[in-house]
Amino acid sequence: MPLAVATAFFYLLWFFVPPIRLVWRCLSIQENLPVMNTVKACYDSVWPFKPAMFRRQMRLWLELRLLHPRPRKEPNWFLDPRTKRYQLQFDDAAYRREIAAWRLSTRAKFCALKIKEKEPVIEVVDVFRLNDEATKNGIKQYLLAVSQLKLSLDEEASFLCSVKIEHGFLLPLNLLAGLMSRFSDDWDPIISCYDRMANEGFSPQQMTIFNLWLLWGPSVPICSCDQWAGPVTLQYGFGDENNSVRVRVRDETKEHLLADLRKSVAARSTTAHPALHASITGRLWPPSSFFQGEICGAQQELLNPDREAFILEYESHSVIGNPASSRLFYTGYIWALFVVGCEGKPTADQLRREPWLHVIPFFEHGNIVDESCYKMAKLQLALKVLNYLKRNTQQGADISLPPLKLWYVCALDDSGCGHGIEVAPKGKTIRATLEGLLAEDEFRSVRKRLVTDDRSFADILSGCHLSKMVSGLFEAIEGER
Repeated sequence: MPLAVATAFFYLLWFFVPPIRLVWRCLSIQENLPVMNTVKACYDSVWPFKPAMFRRQMRLWLELRLLHPRPRKEPNWFLDPRTKRYQLQFDDAAYRREIAAWRLSTRAKFCALKIKEKEPVIEVVDVFRLNDEATKNGIKQYLLAVSQLKLSLDEEASFLCSVKIEHGFLLPLNLLAGLMSRFSDDWDPIISCYDRMANEGFSPQQMTIFNLWLLWGPSVPICSCDQWAGPVTLQYGFGDENNSVRVRVRDETKEHLLADLRKSVAARSTTAHPALHASITGRLWPPSSFFQGEICGAQQELLNPDREAFILEYESHSVIGNPASSRLFYTGYIWALFVVGCEGKPTADQLRREPWLHVIPFFEHGNIVDESCYKMAKLQLALKVLNYLKRNTQQGADISLPPLKLWYVCALDDSGCGHGIEVAPKGKTIRATLEGLLAEDEFRSVRKRLVTDDRSFADILSGCHLSKMVSGLFEAIEGER
């Protein structure tokens, strides 16, 4: 008898305590009343009573709570007609209505998840929900806790639910981590090292432009070279490239999606940047679940959990049809990168040591999925490069120095490594736009000072290696703390 009691006790501990601890641990960070909400999770998850399913249902409950959090009670500004001043007030009636609607919606969604327990799906409107700071931190804590509490069979602790994002654009791009995402609100290291870098670099102008380009981080094209062999992550975003998530694809799925993107380019007459307007379904995984061989060489930095909260493992997508006259909106940097020097270009050793001291990017921020906007931005970018050369003959005011010179390296639509990108847009590339303007009489004076056919920097500075350069810069900045 004592043995049976002890067995039953440990059985209950095995099935019930870890998922309760999981909910408590995550809600204690996200919510003000974790005790009440943990009890609520137990109550919702225990029916219908299936001890073996209790763990799973508790996790489903928490995943839904993370992606559809309880509305926060926050005051709003109202203009007081009596005092003629704005005042903070709580609209209690509106908040009660919002909570009632949320409870009803959440209850219905959780019942649906339990009914479809083999293939549960949580829907969100767009990636704003996933990229909300509180939600992103909640997802990160949850995935970490699942692994630490041994709630998965191994360390590959993903969401149980698939996540369907209803609206967004899927693009063959890789967003590089920017200074904002890497250093958050701590700008002291960036400011502290600027003085040294501006003095050691080509010029303060060059260093300032480079930092501005890297403030939010540009996107580089997925290339067909060996650096992108194996699984890759594509960009899926809404509104802007910095409001995007990384979608991991591999094997036949990778080839199928890239082929779909190529077909969409071939089928349309526009010269906008390649993109699929689509909903997408996948599962959230922590970056630590993937080994180095499970992501391509050009994206190894994504495996660092300090850099990425999660990666969306692709399952399916559905293209959203748009009327022929509709206008689409998705913005990003339209950019081109150059090595900068005087008469002679910097040596390979200089570029390997501190490449950020010897390169200058030019960029525009524009709507890349609208043909007219994208074309205008490429033209503006090319004019900016050529006018910079016209107006900056020498480095600084010293006329004894040789003329300033630029060597083209890569761009948003050209990896610069000598291989073609996986999905090339129609129309003129940024490089071709530059070369077309150089042929005009207006820019005859700078033709010899802009080199567009030098591939000697490909192994160091091509788009396929830029993530390593950015990581090197971050390490240099942190090293001066």
